[in-house]
Amino acid sequence: MRNPPKYVTLGNETTAIRWMAGIAIALTALRIFGLYMSNVDLFFDESQYWAWSRDLAFGYFSKPPLLAWVIAAAEQICGSSEACIRAPAPLMYLGTSIIAYAIGRSLYDVQTGFWAAMLTAFGTGTVFSARIISTDVPLVLFSALALLAYVRLLQRADARWAIIMGVAIGAGLLSKYAMIYFPAVMLLAALFDQKARALLRARYMWLATGAAILTITPNLLWNAANGFLTLRHATDPVIGEAIEPSVTRPLEFLAAQFAVFGPVVFGVAIAAVARFASPQLRPADRILLAFAIPPLAVVTATSIVVHAYANWAAASFISLAVLAAALLVRQNMRLLLWGSVALGFLVQFVLIGTDAFAPYIRNPFGSSESIYSRTLGWKAFGRTAGDLAHRLAIPTIASDVRSDVASILYYTSLRNE
Repeated sequence: MRNPPKYVTLGNETTAIRWMAGIAIALTALRIFGLYMSNVDLFFDESQYWAWSRDLAFGYFSKPPLLAWVIAAAEQICGSSEACIRAPAPLMYLGTSIIAYAIGRSLYDVQTGFWAAMLTAFGTGTVFSARIISTDVPLVLFSALALLAYVRLLQRADARWAIIMGVAIGAGLLSKYAMIYFPAVMLLAALFDQKARALLRARYMWLATGAAILTITPNLLWNAANGFLTLRHATDPVIGEAIEPSVTRPLEFLAAQFAVFGPVVFGVAIAAVARFASPQLRPADRILLAFAIPPLAVVTATSIVVHAYANWAAASFISLAVLAAALLVRQNMRLLLWGSVALGFLVQFVLIGTDAFAPYIRNPFGSSESIYSRTLGWKAFGRTAGDLAHRLAIPTIASDVRSDVASILYYTSLRNE
């Protein structure tokens, strides 16, 4: 094994795993502590996922079912508090960071694996997302697991990894339909790598396909029985938007990715795309780019005609984090590696503090409105509505606004426990 770069003395793989796991577990514990200190109300999306968890099914109105199942499991362990409902998020990111290590180690070496885990754990988007329960969290986890299985299959044919990849793709689709990118990007990777082409023709791909179909089938049957409700709703954020061509929106979306992926990770990704044909890039680098580019390209193109949200390309995150780690380790750019981790830790520290004092945090740019205005007031609203209904002996509360219903359901239920 080559001597490790001077900026991290890992000694051997056992030491690297211990450091990686120790840091990731400590960070997860800190995040869970932050959740219990937080005074941020459940956003209506989170309340809606909780409401679904009260009536477990294979599908729901606007999203696949897996997140509702996760919340239901969490409630059985620690109750119905906001912290407990959100607790699966940092735990799933712990798993994602460990998988990122395995991807980096499999494609490159121990040092790359270690830093892939760190760039994943301390990514600014991860730091923000680990505070909330959203469909992006399991999507990123199962995208990482599917990518790890794909990498292992490139290295050696193995029925077990084929099944893992298929189940991960299926579970990703049960989390968020954006997982559909994964089968498509395998075709793109095959254009740049001989092993990737051979894998597509291997009999193990049939095993992976079968496992994926078997995993997603309950949701497909649910959709068929309900007029493909969720599948139709999944296109509403695009179809429902006003068609207003814009030159600036794609630039705004790409600029937002510096916050979503982290400035170092996305900056390195842009540089790698610009040098895609360079002999300095290895086949593994191009495979990772093949997995990252399609979601980014599709959403960027979509943003030309309609509004696109910054998290719509979350499926690209893990491949870009591993790629950034590989390129920075290879070039011994320790300042960028440590700087990315330091930035993530700083953002984490700030968010734990501001979440704890959310009702008192004001916009520093002159407005008296709280920077948490979109995520505060739901508790007061839900409990006030519930109290009023209780006093007036009103058995049913109705609203034509989905966000209102979800928040009333959660905070009225919490009040009665």
